[in-house]
Amino acid sequence: IPKNAITALKTATSHSRWNFRNKVHLLEAENFSFHGNHEEAKASYAAAITAARCSRFIHEQGLACELAGFHYKKIGDHVSAWSFFNQAKQCYADWGSQVKVDSINRQLELFRLH
Repeated sequence: IPKNAITALKTATSHSRWNFRNKVHLLEAENFSFHGNHEEAKASYAAAITAARCSRFIHEQGLACELAGFHYKKIGDHVSAWSFFNQAKQCYADWGSQVKVDSINRQLELFRLH
């Protein structure tokens, strides 16, 4: 993730914290995850989820939970991954996106196959 994208969002956050805070945390989490900084990634995913929930962006909360699920799956923490995927599924269901619910169900099904 280009650092200038994160910098641009941080600048936007100064104008509308409510709208951009969760996006900054999510991009930082993805960047940390990509670079193997797992503790920082975990903290940033948690911050993104909380910020999205506080801003009542249920679809972005779902996205943050989904990406956190992929992160935890990648590092071998399948219990946490399962939990985050289930949280994402609930967010997407509350948002009304059956397509995303079905997508998450496919991810959850992969756990049952192992």
